[in-house]
Amino acid sequence: MRGRTWAEIDLAALLRNLAWIRARAGRRRVIGVVKANAYGHGALPVARALVEAGVEALAVATLDEARELRAAGQAGEILLLSNSGLPVAADAIVSLRLAPFLWSLEAIDAIEAAAARAGVRHPVHLKLDTGMSRLGVPLAALDEALARLSRASHLELSGIASHLADADDASAATPTLQREQFGAAVARVREGGFEPDWVHLDNSAGIVHGPSEGTNAVRPGLALYGADPTLERSCSLEPVMTLLTRVIQAKRVPAGTRVGYGGEHVASRETQILTLPIGYADGLPRAAAGHFSVGVAGDRLPLAGRVSMDLASVDAGPDGDVKVGQEVLVFGRKEGLTIEVEQLADAVGTIAYEILVGIGARVPRHLRDEERWASRGSEAGRTTRSPSAGG
Repeated sequence: MRGRTWAEIDLAALLRNLAWIRARAGRRRVIGVVKANAYGHGALPVARALVEAGVEALAVATLDEARELRAAGQAGEILLLSNSGLPVAADAIVSLRLAPFLWSLEAIDAIEAAAARAGVRHPVHLKLDTGMSRLGVPLAALDEALARLSRASHLELSGIASHLADADDASAATPTLQREQFGAAVARVREGGFEPDWVHLDNSAGIVHGPSEGTNAVRPGLALYGADPTLERSCSLEPVMTLLTRVIQAKRVPAGTRVGYGGEHVASRETQILTLPIGYADGLPRAAAGHFSVGVAGDRLPLAGRVSMDLASVDAGPDGDVKVGQEVLVFGRKEGLTIEVEQLADAVGTIAYEILVGIGARVPRHLRDEERWASRGSEAGRTTRSPSAGG
């Protein structure tokens, strides 16, 4: 029997989502984004499954995330989306054989110096700011960036990339403008004598709404894990994570009973109150109280009272007959019931990304059909917990 609260990870659903993405990406290569512990799903088993399924590269956000993958035997292409530790981190980036996003002129110089010290020619991806106004070399500085790359004898411009700011909104004009600016920048790069092997712009939402012309790779993140990255919620993706807990106390209370901190919930009639061993330390947001219903025996029952750090309460109603030990579905799918993670996100005024990466480190991740995945590699088959790095 599983413990207090746990997450089930369905790698078969992950691979079906990957197939869905490939169908929309056409012949473009796939860069599987596994940052933040694979969006809370477990970086090691997810990365292994993706690579075995033919994903051409992985992407992470931090050096610690990259180290974890290398230590687990991932020898292929790993993109480093962030390199905030430069210039100090430059030597580690080179030694780990990571392809970093270079978003500033100074980053070009730092990686060139590290590659020179190592005596290697190191691949890099030039990150351009086409309208996100976050990380990226400004388009006005592109000529200077290319000049520095031309002088950098130890760097290979392996890729050119940017990031869409409004791809989730099909009605937004920004993606079209960004795509036009990115296409023009790629042309300037090639006119400068460079032939980057990777040209990529589209995130999950960009893929869904139609990947950019002139690109040869895509960077799916959220869509891999089965959450819809678009505002219109039209994707037929499968949830990869199912978050479960169980009833640890079930008791009848009279009308007028106050439940939880502050007594914000007051029973309007005699009812059954269930106590669940899940709280905001596990990833169930405090704000979900009064706005979200969990799944119990195929029915939806509302949270009652404030969610605390370790516990939450549910009102099972006057006819409730739920037993201690009964499994409770928070989100995902179990025994014919599906609760989309987006429903929880909507209930607390956030997005699915934040819910998934917020599932606490003390919540164990178990692979569904563990024996099947164990036969394909020890790391894929074992129960995993969120590592502290990158979570």
